[in-house]
Amino acid sequence: MGDQLTVMRFDEAGKPGADLPADVVLRTLRELFVDDPLLDLPMAPGNIFELERTGQRASFDGYVYVGADGIQRVVTEFTDTSWGAPVQPFRDEITPVLDLLVALARETDARLFDVADPDQTDLTTARALDLLAPTDLPDLG
Repeated sequence: MGDQLTVMRFDEAGKPGADLPADVVLRTLRELFVDDPLLDLPMAPGNIFELERTGQRASFDGYVYVGADGIQRVVTEFTDTSWGAPVQPFRDEITPVLDLLVALARETDARLFDVADPDQTDLTTARALDLLAPTDLPDLG
């Protein structure tokens, strides 16, 4: 299992907020998952769609949670498929994906955050890269 980032709206009290506009989310997901046919299926509240994309070094799994008035949240799981290899090619491959998720969060007035730390402030591409593919690994010896 890889690291998961989520795009979701929150209200002023920090609780889950209004759904994301489906047209904006679907447009971004079509770029990210290259027109996956699942994106053309009818969406009903409570549906969860799983999308997949595999690159040279990374695999991306997207989970789209449909709400009553749009998309409740989008969770994207990032997995490095080449453990032990230099990290820079992985960073290069995930950067465009992170750029799309950051843009989606901004366009929809939502937050992009790490599932493991939902209280963390909104992630930028650079902070998400450092989280998912750190270049300064701790010395384990």
